[in-house]
Amino acid sequence: MRVDKGERRFFHYLCPIMKRFILFLFANCFVVYLFAQFAVIDANAVGVAQANIDTVLVLDDVAQAKLIFQDSVSRTYSWYSYALQAEDETLLLTQQDVMQTQIPLLDEASMGYHLVAENMPDKWVWVFNYKAMPLALNNLTVHDNLQDRCVSYQLELDWDATAMEYDTLQHNKVPFEVERTIYLTYDSTYYAEGGYLTQMVTDSIPLATDIVVPSPLDVTTYTIEGDQFAKAFGNVQSIESEAVTAYAVETNLEASVRIREYAINEGDKDISTDKKLSGSAPLNIEIINTASPAAFFYDWCLSGDKEFNNCQLRSSQTDFRYTFENQGTYYLRVQTTNSSTSSLPTENCMSEAVYTIEVINSMLEIPNVFTPNGDGINDEFKVSYKSLVSFSAKVYNAWGRLVYSWTDPAQGWDGTIGGNPAAEGTYFYYIEAVGADKDEKGNPISYVYKGDINLLR
Repeated sequence: MRVDKGERRFFHYLCPIMKRFILFLFANCFVVYLFAQFAVIDANAVGVAQANIDTVLVLDDVAQAKLIFQDSVSRTYSWYSYALQAEDETLLLTQQDVMQTQIPLLDEASMGYHLVAENMPDKWVWVFNYKAMPLALNNLTVHDNLQDRCVSYQLELDWDATAMEYDTLQHNKVPFEVERTIYLTYDSTYYAEGGYLTQMVTDSIPLATDIVVPSPLDVTTYTIEGDQFAKAFGNVQSIESEAVTAYAVETNLEASVRIREYAINEGDKDISTDKKLSGSAPLNIEIINTASPAAFFYDWCLSGDKEFNNCQLRSSQTDFRYTFENQGTYYLRVQTTNSSTSSLPTENCMSEAVYTIEVINSMLEIPNVFTPNGDGINDEFKVSYKSLVSFSAKVYNAWGRLVYSWTDPAQGWDGTIGGNPAAEGTYFYYIEAVGADKDEKGNPISYVYKGDINLLR
């Protein structure tokens, strides 16, 4: 038994009289479909949501079906039938002093029924015989016009069906019409968890000749089934398109700054935001490009201006990796296109993304004391720095003897000489460094520091 979800009614929602009505029907082995105060027996029925008539029903076959009305008091009921755009209605049946009244449905493709009783608003019911007005799906064509295919395709559905129109005797200029629903099934390709996945989806859409769908990201076929009444009655027809080529391109980028974990004394190694990659030089950028299946060509352009009038660096690799040595603001664009063989760029599908990259100014600070006693706190003579592209440090004792030197600003002196602890006291340093930034004349920022450092244990 198939019942439209919107029309189901369960026992605990019904008044006691309606409960007795249902129990009576089931006791007599009827298949019952409930629609407000109406019921249908001896046919599969689907109720149609509407707001302009009491009840609209679609039956798989009306030949043996009966329409029943249940009330809470006894009345005299008169049933009338009328056709679409008819001027008059025909009396079918009158029943006196009953709480339940029923009428056999006329074997017509489409028919209205009017129920009249004293002290009760008139009831209007329209019944469609789906057997006499099925939906026939003939052909499904996919149009991938060059000007559209990067965004959407147009499906052209050839179908035949009689319009399911209904009305009351008030005669609207334009009859009401039941909207038929069809079901569009296709493979949907989408990005998730670092890659592209494909899932079959089904969309419910209104019946139409022209159907616009988003351009697929991978090869797919489109299948249409319908309509909702055929599906409810278990007699659905389907039609399938030819395989559709994917032209649309989508790009998903994962950008990161590869920081120097060991350089605990380097400041602002990575201060990136969602819209900007930023940090201390040398700034190591890595961008992983996961593009949709139709992607084929990649064009990376690194520029000093956001309009990309010129490219300092170009690359056709899938991913982008680069180390920025100089302070400044840079703009990086990637354009991903499909493998169309057309010589016209406008016929290719392209996805574009832009990043802003900022290398921060340099900085160098030197402490005046360190305590290499093994407690894990200030055990080495290390500088604090940002964006240094070269570095040299030398430490001398009081007699001018070189006791230690290093060229990596992330490193330092651990307070030993030849593997043995150095004596407490004052030592002298000479440090030279060059920053990633430049002064007003365009010369690299240079640092030269001479001073003393106290070793305490």
